[in-house]
Amino acid sequence: MKNQTDFERRSLLAMLAGLSTLGSLPGLALASSTKPISGTAPQAHAGAEAKAYEVLNPPIAADTNRVRFLFSYECPFCRQYHNGMHQWGASLPKPLVFEATPVLTSASDNQFGAVLGRLIAQAVAPQVLQNYDFLTYGLLQGDPDTGQNPTASLSFERVLQTIVQAGADPKAVQAFLTGKGKGIEKRVPEHAKLVKTYKLTATPSVALMGRYVTTPDSAQGNPQQFLLLLNGIVSRYIQGGASAL
Repeated sequence: MKNQTDFERRSLLAMLAGLSTLGSLPGLALASSTKPISGTAPQAHAGAEAKAYEVLNPPIAADTNRVRFLFSYECPFCRQYHNGMHQWGASLPKPLVFEATPVLTSASDNQFGAVLGRLIAQAVAPQVLQNYDFLTYGLLQGDPDTGQNPTASLSFERVLQTIVQAGADPKAVQAFLTGKGKGIEKRVPEHAKLVKTYKLTATPSVALMGRYVTTPDSAQGNPQQFLLLLNGIVSRYIQGGASAL
């Protein structure tokens, strides 16, 4: 008999599959880091040359002072950029804050479980999130350096073990799940809606100040050039606001 703690997959995935955002998602997480999934270049904006970012219209008011790294646990390029983006994010000037945000790019059980685990870890021990992300990339993608194979089916027990392995107190996790955390799985589908909210065409993507979205594709997949691009967007925005870009 299948363990009931596997997040009641049938009903939850049915809810997830019903979201309109999922219609265009298959394959998104595997988009090349040097070419957008659509195969098109960034669009030109009126009165200016083609720019290396897309403009969100209307902007996302809640993100005015936020820079988001939008990633998928099944995306190898997200894994390559993850730590570097955190280091860069720590250097952002106030009032800007950096936030790594997972998105669901398919109705995969593994993606669902990985994001659910992150929500739990964020509520119980936010300081372990980077460790959790690192361990979860390894679970879903494997690790050739250690010989770890990708996990075929990510159980809820394995998710909880990963949260604890990342540094969370197991008693705190248990208390959360039997208390304030009841029903937390209902928040997971929100991470599928982010694909539409930020008009994502590839992962990883970076959304800046609720107005601009760019990817490493805009820097030919060169991490150093990508950071220069991000720094340029941030600097011009701070100096002159949205009109400077």
